[in-house]
Amino acid sequence: MTNGTANDFGADFEGRVAWVVGASGALGGATARGLARRGATVVLSGRNADTLAALAGEIGGGAEALPIDIGSDPSVRAAADSIAAKHGRIDYLVNSSSVSVFGDFLSLTDEDWLAVFNAKHLGYVRTLRATIPHMIAARFGRIVNVSGRGGQHPSRIHLPGGSANAAVDLLTKGLSKIYAEHNIRINAVSPGPIRSPRLDAMQGAGRPAKGPVLGDGQPDDVADAVLYLLSERSRFITGAALQVDGGGPGLG
Repeated sequence: MTNGTANDFGADFEGRVAWVVGASGALGGATARGLARRGATVVLSGRNADTLAALAGEIGGGAEALPIDIGSDPSVRAAADSIAAKHGRIDYLVNSSSVSVFGDFLSLTDEDWLAVFNAKHLGYVRTLRATIPHMIAARFGRIVNVSGRGGQHPSRIHLPGGSANAAVDLLTKGLSKIYAEHNIRINAVSPGPIRSPRLDAMQGAGRPAKGPVLGDGQPDDVADAVLYLLSERSRFITGAALQVDGGGPGLG
């Protein structure tokens, strides 16, 4: 749907403010483009300032780059507060961060595991903790956390990321129950293999040859799912982890 018409979600996104964390990656970038195309004001955060600036220029429509250190709670809180101060609210939060740490279990160090959890699980904790109070004040919020198929189906070369993804899915479900009374819906999207530089890195690390039955996906496949869960078409869905994985590997 991100390649479709601007009104395929009606007026759901028009005039809304969306914070996309991890926008310098393939999935976050595709989501940001889809939101902007449908009338949302998009704030782009991530590690790569040059990539964010280029994406903001491409998107136009008031999109702005706001680099953050997702490993720093003060950096994340300052970013959320600045968005709320400038725009009056934060309607949507999309978390789409990742760290490409792959390898054999016995070769991975504590530092490898900590790097993944600090950027993925704790990074999401920080953005959620900084954003949810603004949503409570507005009595409106829609959040999507991009986790990953490895959280339900372990990969021998991706156990740190899979463990972090499982933690993200649990966090999503728990928070969805806590904050539903404030009109805040929180869901996850769990992608399988998506064509991107990250997938190339997995291939180089020894990704198993058997891919999804529908083949590898595209970033827009994930963005479509994220936009659906942010939209009011999914008004009766919260705490879910939507699998966008091409059906998973075929039968051996």
